[in-house]
Amino acid sequence: MSGILDRIEKNYSKFTKSEKKVADYIFANPRKVLYTSITDLAVNCNVGDTTVFRFCKELKLNGYQEFKMLLAQDITKNEGEKESIAGIIEGGDDTRTICEKTLSAHIEGLKETFQMLDFNHVGRTVDLMSAARRIYFFGVGSSGAIALEAKQKFMRIIPNVEFVGDTHMQHMAASLMDSRDLAVIFSYSGSTKDMIEIHKLVKQNRCPSVIITHFAKTALTAGADAVLLCGSNEGPLDGGASTTSVVQLYILEVLYLQYFIKHFNQCVENKARTTEAIATKLL
Repeated sequence: MSGILDRIEKNYSKFTKSEKKVADYIFANPRKVLYTSITDLAVNCNVGDTTVFRFCKELKLNGYQEFKMLLAQDITKNEGEKESIAGIIEGGDDTRTICEKTLSAHIEGLKETFQMLDFNHVGRTVDLMSAARRIYFFGVGSSGAIALEAKQKFMRIIPNVEFVGDTHMQHMAASLMDSRDLAVIFSYSGSTKDMIEIHKLVKQNRCPSVIITHFAKTALTAGADAVLLCGSNEGPLDGGASTTSVVQLYILEVLYLQYFIKHFNQCVENKARTTEAIATKLL
């Protein structure tokens, strides 16, 4: 053992009874933990989320995500694995292999997302969008890029969509939302602090919310009006993997098409108007 696993072993006697449950589970299932949210790990250990967080603090870590990153490094080193990119590409792979592996990862991610989607929640999301005065898309990092794409996509057919990239401005926008609006939050991990804070702000104002994420039970999904789950197992060292963006874009496309069908005549008219507006910008 080395690294974080060695640190856990050395500190084991200092842990509380509940924290030892977490340590025991990690020793027994190190690879599984890499793809487990803090809430799911707590459930698997029969402890509370705060116990897992205290466990990380006892190891002098900033939080659960740092723990998973160090655990991933340990597993790679201890099992003698080759260094990989996005969890699939290894050094020495030729062009054809890279193309095949990337295609396979995207297809599997899309299939998993389809299987995880709750169609009732898809319909519920479109109903909330239809009733909203304003629709704000939120996200940071790679999820922020998807939130921006959501605004660009929907503004072709409806005028009341918003996105701002600066997190301070996102917080200000969230603080002014109310029950007439809708917050759509993109966060693969469901543990991004900014998105959790924004969700708390909108719920304080009784604003409906939709969360697009990978993990069903997280601090972010608590209290949401609809949760849309995306596939793609992104490890702690694979942040920003394109497969994650692909499956989020798939959910976005489903919402767009569902909304378009629900308001077909208006969307056809608006799409024609916005297309005409930029027609002169193309050669």
